[in-house]
Formats: sequence, structure tokens, C-alpha cells
Amino acid sequence: MEIPKKIKLKKPKVFTKEQDLADEIFFYFNKEIEFATIMSFIKRKGYQAVYNIWNEVKHSKAKNEIALFFWKIKNEKIIYKK
Repeated sequence: MEIPKKIKLKKPKVFTKEQDLADEIFFYFNKEIEFATIMSFIKRKGYQAVYNIWNEVKHSKAKNEIALFFWKIKNEKIIYKK
């Protein structure tokens, strides 16, 4: 009896730059934040704001990057428009 190989999950198809950013963040945090949650952040705060926050978190030396990401999203007051 053979042991089955690991099943690889296919990446979902990405259609917009917002979905592409959400996909990058989703896989950066090892799928610990739901994709739909990230998309809602992008819709509420704007693409540029979420991208800037994510870059700040990526380059920080924080122990808990996910908590820092949520905190920065929560405290972002400026809403960017397209």
C-alpha cells in the first residue's frame, strides 16, 4: 500500500490588483488571516493604505507581525480613494 503524496493547494486566480495584494498578504502571514478579511481592509481603507501598512510591518522587527498589522489597520484614520 502506497502512502499518498502531499496534496498541493492551487493558488486562487487573481483578477485585480486589490486581490493580488490580499493574496500576497494572505500567504505572507501563512494563511492566519482570512483572505476575505484582508479584502475588507482593502475596500475600507484603500489599496495604498493597506500596502503601506503591510510594508511597514514586513520591515519591522516585531515579534508578532499579525498583531502589529491589525493594530495599524485599526488605527489608520486616513481613507484613501482610488
